[in-house]
Formats: sequence, C-alpha cells, structure tokens
Amino acid sequence: MAWQSVEFWEKAVDARQELVAQYAADPNVALIDIGYAPETCKMADQVVLRVHVTEAWCAAPPNERTTFQPEVAGIPVCVICEDE
Repeated sequence: MAWQSVEFWEKAVDARQELVAQYAADPNVALIDIGYAPETCKMADQVVLRVHVTEAWCAAPPNERTTFQPEVAGIPVCVICEDE
C-alpha cells in the first residue's frame, strides 16, 4: 500500500463528490466511498472510488445496468456488489 499525498486525498474527495452528484439518486447505488480496492477489482491494493451497488444491479443483464465511468479525475472507480 502506497502513501498518498494531501493533494491526492483532496482530489479523491472531489472525485467522490462528483460521483455522488451523478449517481446518488440511482436506486441501485447503495454507497459511494473512497478506499482500497477489494481483490475482485483489478486495482487491488490501490486507493479507488468504490461504488457499492445492490444485488439487483449485480443480477441484472449487463445491458440493463447503470454504467459507471472507469475513473474520475484520474482515480479508478471500482464497482462492488453488496454480497462481496
């Protein structure tokens, strides 16, 4: 796990707020936070923006799911199903 600068955390907080503004009203989004990626994400051991989604989102066919951008302000986005 790498140390992150104050500037990184400021950028991460701003990026999280951007995601919240875009997706907070989506009923399949349970939480948006900042933290280390779980092993299920390709960015394990890296600080990412984590979008926690409902089981309904995970069970839906890919073409019916809300699509999240892969990164915001250079910070990777990881989608996490509630059962993970």
